[in-house]
Amino acid sequence: MTMKYELAQGSREDPDEELMMPSSLRNTVSLKIKEAADPAVFELTLRCSLKDYYLAAGDFSYLELEHEQTWRTTDWLKVGFILGGKKVAFPEFDEDGLPKSYLSLKAGTNAVMSIVPGTSLEGGLAARYDLAENDARTFQVYVASAALATRLDSWMLAARYRGEFRLPLGESSTTGRLSYNTCSLTLQWDPN
Repeated sequence: MTMKYELAQGSREDPDEELMMPSSLRNTVSLKIKEAADPAVFELTLRCSLKDYYLAAGDFSYLELEHEQTWRTTDWLKVGFILGGKKVAFPEFDEDGLPKSYLSLKAGTNAVMSIVPGTSLEGGLAARYDLAENDARTFQVYVASAALATRLDSWMLAARYRGEFRLPLGESSTTGRLSYNTCSLTLQWDPN
């Protein structure tokens, strides 16, 4: 079991004074319970966060619960899933006087294959549904990810892809279609 507290201060530049001024404060508390008993790993995370903008609107808070489970089905394959929910609350309304708060529900699955010792191939699919109090802000997101990682002596080399595809959810939703794709290549030295 791990409990963590994070305090983060945001700053912005004051153009008249040419100084950095405090602009926001975030407090986050999380509790993670992890149990590993071969061939399964179980994780449960509870997180609460509050963000306060000092000189602007936009304050929010959230409570998130996430459950993740992984099984090693064979020596070369691990499969898993994730389920979660997040309630985000905004004390202010949007510019039209409508609520901004929403409930986010997500589910996903992933698999990791060990191709040869030191090399793995990973893939995952996930879905998230943001159910807003204001139906116009309701949308759905689908995520596909893939990674290839290998160890070369003391070096770790990994190539990763993540694609996120956002769509409206329901007839009242005014959320536009959006896709966001990222690729990365990392090289890490690890003598251990």
